[in-house]
Amino acid sequence: MFQTIDSAKLPLQWKGTGESLWSYAELMVNALWFYADCKFMDGLDTISSTFLLSRSSQISDLLNQPKITIRSIYLVSPPYINRTASWSMNPLVKLSVGRLKNEESESNIEIYELADGSKYYSSYGVQSDEGITNIKVLYS
Repeated sequence: MFQTIDSAKLPLQWKGTGESLWSYAELMVNALWFYADCKFMDGLDTISSTFLLSRSSQISDLLNQPKITIRSIYLVSPPYINRTASWSMNPLVKLSVGRLKNEESESNIEIYELADGSKYYSSYGVQSDEGITNIKVLYS
């Protein structure tokens, strides 16, 4: 989802083995992503860290890390998700997944509930919970 090129790599040896620092990354597709503000307990130290996540399953991965506490998550959404003319970054208060049924098929759908009470959906054209079953909360 995110990509970068070798010339964007910073020549700093600040990180550990197998880790690199990059001056920028590119979003490869016009898809939503998550900005997770976290704190990381490293022995006696607490370190602030920000994760740029391309999949909702990565939020679950963070929640399962005992040394990481999520302070806040923001949904960064393109116009086709937020129904505006531009990208938007909003506080995410709840992330759920459910099953969307229509006449021809059944598929998974993600529901993003924002701090202002509005909801966005991962499936184009869906604007309410109507027709969505088996809703399970992944993050709140």
